[in-house]
Amino acid sequence: MRGSIAIWHDTLADDANGYAPRVEVHINIWKGERRSAKRRFHLLDIGFRFQEMRSLRTLSISLPFEIQSDHIFDLFDVMHDSSTLSAIFNETLSAGEVQENGKTFAALNEPKKVQFYVSRCSRDDRSLTTIGKGGDAGSVIMLRDQFLDRMRAKIGDQYIRLRIRVPFHIMNGFVSEVDAKDSAFLSTISTSEIVEFRLNERRNFSAAILERLSGGADLIDVSAVHYFLIRDMTVEMTQSHTGFKKMRRLEPEIWERYLRDEPQFNAQNMIIYHWSSVAPPQSTVDSFTALATFRAYYTGRLWIYALVVVALGAMGSASQAGLAALVGMLWEIKDPWQAAAVNAAIFFFLVFLLFFIVRFGRRWSNPLEWVIGFFSARR
Repeated sequence: MRGSIAIWHDTLADDANGYAPRVEVHINIWKGERRSAKRRFHLLDIGFRFQEMRSLRTLSISLPFEIQSDHIFDLFDVMHDSSTLSAIFNETLSAGEVQENGKTFAALNEPKKVQFYVSRCSRDDRSLTTIGKGGDAGSVIMLRDQFLDRMRAKIGDQYIRLRIRVPFHIMNGFVSEVDAKDSAFLSTISTSEIVEFRLNERRNFSAAILERLSGGADLIDVSAVHYFLIRDMTVEMTQSHTGFKKMRRLEPEIWERYLRDEPQFNAQNMIIYHWSSVAPPQSTVDSFTALATFRAYYTGRLWIYALVVVALGAMGSASQAGLAALVGMLWEIKDPWQAAAVNAAIFFFLVFLLFFIVRFGRRWSNPLEWVIGFFSARR
């Protein structure tokens, strides 16, 4: 991921002094399995808990890659479930009745006290535009001022959560994969994967974002970032930029509803990794970066593997037949027993040659140079 997510805002000029907008950011990245043609997306779930929004006019989320409007979904209906709500926030919560014509509900703690309000963010409440050009092009999701006005009508913390389906192999996405160079010769492929997430990293902003920020918009104050990376348990983490806060298996009875529209993810077989950064009171999290590498094993393209095996077998048969014919011509061999002996000798020679190459081949940077050096040393 070359770029960074940027979260900026415009404020209401008359009310801005003393009421700087402030949010807590929740990020979930669900890494999908790329080897199935039906599994074409990674998931980026991004949630905002607004702790101060009296002066907030609009909020913009800039992604360092381009998406389409039908890649964005609101998770209001999924969250209106007590077990799902508790899983997301890792505390015991219950979902109150939906109010305001299906636009909001309260999240209640065990004494039934309101902790915050969850709001529906429909297509009419947000816009999607493109920022930058060429390799620096990205997408900006903006929460409209009318939507934020509606949220401000209730006293207390406000929460929204959006899901973005990120197409596989999208330029500048969160996931980078490196296959083995000899993958065509393998039935099982070992792949190195890098999952990287950056938030408000100014040095990774495109020129268009920097221009927007210099034109009056400001990065929003972030009180905390909670980042969750969810992977299949068969994938092995090899390293991370720093130690994660927590690691656990997903509870399928809790998370299945959350993933009800994403059948490619099986909560029964997934592990969640948690990183976080929490700012002291009256301070902010200026930026956040998380990087982890994994080793994954996938079934290769078996039809290519089969063709390679057939081709190698044909080459071996052709080589042996050619050598046998050459020896027969040189020594005028016509007796069947002699021909069989020649074939056997060629077979054992090729076996010895293969063993020699496997045993000593890694020591040769260039086989031709090795042969030249071998004979030069004996002059």
